[in-house]
Amino acid sequence: MSSASVTPRTFTRDEVITRLRATLADAKPIVAAGAGVGIIAKCAEVGGADLIFVHANSRSRNLGVPTSIYIGNPIDLTLSMFPEIDNVVDHTPVIAGLDATDGQRRRLAAVVDDYLARGINGITNFPTALAYTGSWGRARNDVGMGTDRELELMALTRERDVFAVGQAYDVTFAGELASAGADLIVARCGLTQGGMVGPAADAGSSLSVEAATEHVQAILESARAQNPDVLVIAHGGPFNRPATTEHLYAHSDVQGILGESAIERIPVEEYVAAEVATFKSPRLRMPQAN
Repeated sequence: MSSASVTPRTFTRDEVITRLRATLADAKPIVAAGAGVGIIAKCAEVGGADLIFVHANSRSRNLGVPTSIYIGNPIDLTLSMFPEIDNVVDHTPVIAGLDATDGQRRRLAAVVDDYLARGINGITNFPTALAYTGSWGRARNDVGMGTDRELELMALTRERDVFAVGQAYDVTFAGELASAGADLIVARCGLTQGGMVGPAADAGSSLSVEAATEHVQAILESARAQNPDVLVIAHGGPFNRPATTEHLYAHSDVQGILGESAIERIPVEEYVAAEVATFKSPRLRMPQAN
């Protein structure tokens, strides 16, 4: 295919929602894939991902270290990765994380407009001020740089008729995000377990599949109380492989999964290590002694 034949990847809010509703109507889960490099995004699209997310924490996973958002400015990291994703994704909406609490970017409307001008199809509040505890994010509202900014982000995105994704670890915040205009809520269950650098399943901060499923359902019910039509997918914790989602789908009303480490880290760790080990397994033909 020549470069001239590649059309821009554009999706209106209504088009994104229609695509996701069609997936659900076929009794299939929504699958969103985190991708910080082109090869992951390209493979995710080939595999049928419904959405591709570009988050700042992809950078740490691509470096082969534990997931972290504290390796640079989150907005700068996201925008630096987006062109590589945009270059290879042709048919899938790309959603980008925006740190609404970035003190270097107080003009939030201007940041949203910059994202959209770059060809980003949807915006999400990531990283979120309520990543692990509600106290810090809400306390920052006193100086105008806390969770209220993330709710403003949802409203600004909806005002522009762009797909809005709310990320929530917190049950109360899920309802607030849905009320503010989120089209889709990501019910986050903490760091993804397993692989080479993820927490162990029995770590003190890690949820069991059963507990995580209950957490997801609670977030969903909080969000749906504010907007019955909001879509809800899960992320993280024990949901690190396809098989672990079976209990989730059987015991909650959640509609899909966002795989970050579950898609762009753990499969790479496992496959590459196993493939190299397999390449090492044959024996060479040794020279014959004279």
